Amino acid sequence: MPSESENRPGIQTALIAGCGYVGHRVAQSWAAEGIETFACTRDAAKAEQLSMQGIRPLIMDLSSPENWPKLPAVDVLLWSVGFDRSAGADRTKVWIDGLRELLSRVQFRTEHGRVIYTSSTGVYGDSGGDEVDEEMAACPDSEGGKACLAAEQILHEFSTRTGNAVTVLRLAGIYGPNRLLRRITDLQNGTPITSPPDDWLNLIHVDDIVRTVNAVAERSESSKMPLMNVVAANSVTRRTYYTTLAELASAPCPIFEASSSTESAKARSGRGSGNRRVISRVRAALDVEFQFDDVRAGLKDALERSTGASH
Repeated sequence: MPSESENRPGIQTALIAGCGYVGHRVAQSWAAEGIETFACTRDAAKAEQLSMQGIRPLIMDLSSPENWPKLPAVDVLLWSVGFDRSAGADRTKVWIDGLRELLSRVQFRTEHGRVIYTSSTGVYGDSGGDEVDEEMAACPDSEGGKACLAAEQILHEFSTRTGNAVTVLRLAGIYGPNRLLRRITDLQNGTPITSPPDDWLNLIHVDDIVRTVNAVAERSESSKMPLMNVVAANSVTRRTYYTTLAELASAPCPIFEASSSTESAKARSGRGSGNRRVISRVRAALDVEFQFDDVRAGLKDALERSTGASH
C-alpha cells in the first residue's frame, strides 16, 4: 500500500469559505502544514486574527458578490459556511446564490481542482429511527436540510460541467471544545429537555471532521469520492448523551419532559424531528481513523479543552 506521502497530490494552496467552528480549525491545520491558506471572512477583527495565525484573510460577504476581491488560484476549495441569523441574509442568499457565484469565480491552479462541501445529515429527514447510509435517498424535512440538498445538486452539476472533483461531506451533529457550555448550564439548572429521550443522536467530534477533510483533500484528483456521511461509528440516544454529559460535568441527571408545544415549535423553526441512525459505508474506503467514535471519550476531551467550563 502506498504511503500517505506517496498518495498526497502536493496541495500548495487552498481557499476556505466559512471560517467558523469547523473551517477555522481546518485552516489552522493546513497553515501548519505549510499550505498557503486563504479564508473568507466578513469581520475585520477575525481577519486580523487569521493573519496572526498565518492564514491569509479575504474580507468578503458571501451574500454580496459585487464587493468580492479577486480570488486566488488554489488547489482545493472548502465550503464550510454556517448559517448566521444575525447577518441579515437568508439561507438561499448565502448557501445557494453565494455558492453558485463562488463556483463561477473560483480559479484552480491545475486543470482540475477539488471542491469539498460540508453538508448535513439533515438531508435524510426522519427515518423513524431506522439506519441510513450514503445509498439512502435524501428526503429533508427541514429548511436547512432542503438548502443543503439544493447546494449538493449545484455542486453535482458543477462537477459534471467542469470535471472538477467534488466531495460532499454530510456532517452529523457537531460537538467539541466550547460547544457544550449552554447544554451544561441547562443541566446544572435542571432545565427540562423536551425532545424525545430515546431518539438517536448522530454525532461527530470537530477534530474528526478536520481529519476527514484533510484525508479527502489529500486524495489524488482522479480519486472519486462524491459523498460521505461523517459520523461517529457509535450513535447514541439523546438520553445516553445527556446522561453521559451530566456525569462528566458533575451536573444533575437530565430531566426529560414531554411538551405539547414541541411539534408546533418544530414547525415554526422549520426543523423536523430527524430520528435516524446515520452510518457511513464509505468511510472504510477513505481509510481515515477517527479519534472519537466513542461519545464518552469525545465529551471528556471536549470538556477538558473548553474554556470557562466548570465541572
